[in-house]
Amino acid sequence: MDLPDLLHSLRRRWPIIAAGVLIGATAAGAHLALATPTYDATARLYITVAAAENGSATDLVQGGNAAEQRVRSYVDIVTTPRVLQHAIDALGLEMSAQDLADEVRADSPNETVLLNVTVRDTSAARAAELANAISTSFTELVTDDLEVGTRNAVSPVSVRTVQPAIAPDHAATPQTLKSGLLGVGGGLALGLLIAVLRDLLDTRIRGRAEVETVTERPILGVIPKHKSVQHTPVYVQGDRQGQLAEAFRSLRTNLRFVEHPGTPQVFVVTSANASEGKTTTALNLAAALIEGGSRVAVVDCDLRRPAVAGRVDMENATGLTDVLTGRAELEDVLQPWGATGAVLPAGPTPPNPGDLLASAAMTEVLRILSGDHDYVIIDTPPLLPVTDAAILASATAGALLVTAAGKSHTHELRDALEVLDRVGARTLGIAVSMVKPSRRRDRYEYLRTADATTAPSTVVRRPRIAD
Repeated sequence: MDLPDLLHSLRRRWPIIAAGVLIGATAAGAHLALATPTYDATARLYITVAAAENGSATDLVQGGNAAEQRVRSYVDIVTTPRVLQHAIDALGLEMSAQDLADEVRADSPNETVLLNVTVRDTSAARAAELANAISTSFTELVTDDLEVGTRNAVSPVSVRTVQPAIAPDHAATPQTLKSGLLGVGGGLALGLLIAVLRDLLDTRIRGRAEVETVTERPILGVIPKHKSVQHTPVYVQGDRQGQLAEAFRSLRTNLRFVEHPGTPQVFVVTSANASEGKTTTALNLAAALIEGGSRVAVVDCDLRRPAVAGRVDMENATGLTDVLTGRAELEDVLQPWGATGAVLPAGPTPPNPGDLLASAAMTEVLRILSGDHDYVIIDTPPLLPVTDAAILASATAGALLVTAAGKSHTHELRDALEVLDRVGARTLGIAVSMVKPSRRRDRYEYLRTADATTAPSTVVRRPRIAD
């Protein structure tokens, strides 16, 4: 995933990112509301060694070094039970030295003889009292015990309080700004991570980019999604200057570039699964070809769930099934559509659709239609549930594979292509349907010339779009 893809992914998944920020901000607010404030009180001690007060310059240096070395050890002594328990007893508190040790920390700035004793408590006054009591207890332990070599000897170490602890005015925790930034930042990071992971794990096809990751076969058309599909399944008959009609004209143009000159232009239009727009694509492509002056026959070979006749408001009582079983002649069931088009409905549903489509009679029907028309477009069932489309694709010029954005998955498209490859069928290209239109409103409009060929004039009244 490169940077443009990443930015596109984040822009598409912005609700997830916003939800992460909201959750983080809510968590930070809850923490600030529920957290008990604590206060830090610090007492500062100054450590000296007797040799540093009386003696030569060398003695002063040695005394200073000795004081620094002792301070590093005193940092650990401050939190020992001997120091803390004495402070607890002096204040009359009901707590153990171990509990108090969790609230006390000692530190010394580098290369100094200062010792800081800090106590954190939920009470500012008690924190100051504890810090001062611990400082007193520590001073007594060092000067009266640890640094006295013999009885009645004078300790060479002097501990003085240079800054007693005072009750702080402001709480040390929680820190409003820090908690808020951590909450919002953490929520933002979580939202970004979830958005990126979901996009990486999402196998749905959304447009051209996802198809190109699956196959190098040409993408012949990108058909935008539009609400008018419920009212005008054949777009070229509706808003003839609209974006949808132009998309099918573009598909028509691109299809002509992949044709094999000198061979019958008989091909199937299919998809991996149902409801991906294959029937709509087949009819609109046929209408665009008719508009360009071509003679086109549309054959409904979906003998399981026929839909072509209903889309163009024709009867489906008789059709292809009757021709294949010998009950009718082709010219009797072939219905005209527009100026140069014809539609062969599916007819009654047979018990053996696969056998009929693979029969010699079907081959003869396609031969006759290809001789009388420039293009024969065959609408078939989807590839993955049944084998009907694969049978016909292997016996014709190839297949135009339709995949629906937002519904189809990359693995389904890959499986459908493999089905065509296994039967030796040629994949003419891929049409991506139901693509979310761009937010850009600009569109190149043009005036039709006076001698433009008229599209089929049949009015479609059935608001039905299953495929």
